[in-house]
Amino acid sequence: MRRFEMYRRDSSGFPTTHTDVHHNAPEDVQFEGVVFNDGRVAVRWRTPLKSVSVWDSMDDLIGVHGHPEYGSELVWLDGEVK
Repeated sequence: MRRFEMYRRDSSGFPTTHTDVHHNAPEDVQFEGVVFNDGRVAVRWRTPLKSVSVWDSMDDLIGVHGHPEYGSELVWLDGEVK
């Protein structure tokens, strides 16, 4: 199991339809999660609109929520699991 946090360092590119309920400040965690030993991923959003989701893989999660245009930064909290 391996834990992570996702930051969005540049929210200036967010669509004008997004309000502060859709994202946190750049220095705050947007969502946190865990990658299980079988590769599945659980995510808990820490934005004002909270939810939990489960993904089949980290690639699937990043494919939807990676957002390089918002300066997304994935920070691993644990060393790599062997």
